[in-house]
Amino acid sequence: MNRLEFMQRLEALLSDISQSEREEALQYYNDYLNDAGVENEQEVLEAMGSPEQLARVIKEGLDENGTEGEFTETGYHKETFEQEAKNEVVKKEEKKRLSGGMIAILIILCILAMPMLAALVSGLFGAGVGILGGFLGLFVGTAVTGGVLFILALLLLGIGIGELFIIPLVGMCLIGAGLLLLGLSIFFIWITVWLWGSALPWMIRKIVGLFSRIFHGKKGEEA
Repeated sequence: MNRLEFMQRLEALLSDISQSEREEALQYYNDYLNDAGVENEQEVLEAMGSPEQLARVIKEGLDENGTEGEFTETGYHKETFEQEAKNEVVKKEEKKRLSGGMIAILIILCILAMPMLAALVSGLFGAGVGILGGFLGLFVGTAVTGGVLFILALLLLGIGIGELFIIPLVGMCLIGAGLLLLGLSIFFIWITVWLWGSALPWMIRKIVGLFSRIFHGKKGEEA
């Protein structure tokens, strides 16, 4: 369909609107095609659609906007409506920029908080090492105490047995002291075995679990 046929068909389809609106519409689209040039005329006609489609859009625009709009290449539109749409787009863009600014602020706050976080982690690590070192000292101390008492018990028992044949009373006292030390050494040895076999593994698991929750918990939040 060429330009003449298009405009004639459009004029016929717009016969049911007022003469002034029809003339304004036809004048607008004739001027629009003139501005496009002969070389782009067919392409512009295809872009506007069929005369039926364009006529329907024009009538719908006239019904919705009354006399407050203007003709465009896509029909009849109300200028204030288009301005409101543009303003809405601008508001959305401003919101996006604001969101980006908030993200930047959060990133800066995270960077500033890193030294504090590092100090906190270092403090926790130091406290954990200190507690672990203290308990290791306790474990070693009980083991040494138990070993020393056991050796002393054996010495007293040996000397006491020898003194039984010389001074029985002294020998019996030494044997009694040796048995007492032997009982104490057994108690400390039992404490040492319990500390090394149960308390120390439990403590290590707790410390490892604490640091695991700290570091793996942060990685989970970042993910």
